[in-house]
Amino acid sequence: MSVTLRILLIMASAATVIWILYKIRRLKVKMEDTIFWIFFAGVLLLMGAFPEIVYKLTDLIGIMSPANLVFLIMIIILFEKVFTLSIIVSQLEEKITVLSAEVALRSHETAEEHEQKIETEVEKVEAEEKEEMEKLHG
Repeated sequence: MSVTLRILLIMASAATVIWILYKIRRLKVKMEDTIFWIFFAGVLLLMGAFPEIVYKLTDLIGIMSPANLVFLIMIIILFEKVFTLSIIVSQLEEKITVLSAEVALRSHETAEEHEQKIETEVEKVEAEEKEEMEKLHG
């Protein structure tokens, strides 16, 4: 594994930690996501600081280049994150569908109540007008 790749891994690890700490300070990231990104940064740091681990894994698995293993590990970790986010999005879409149906039902009920109030008011006004007409004629 080249020195350049090792330096890039260590820099990416540091940048990830700095970014996640910034987001934590702004309260814009959940603890579950924080743990994932800290883990990801740790894996990058481990691969960059101790390339012997990558070399041994490369020989054990039978991959030609340690750099390929680094990229494979990163891809696998990020695929896991995408899969997890996909599940969360699906659950949120289901909740949105249910909430939309509830809001539509409530607004329909509110519209019916409003129509009934208007009809009652119209009937009262018509009854009052009828009484006034009877008083004038009778």
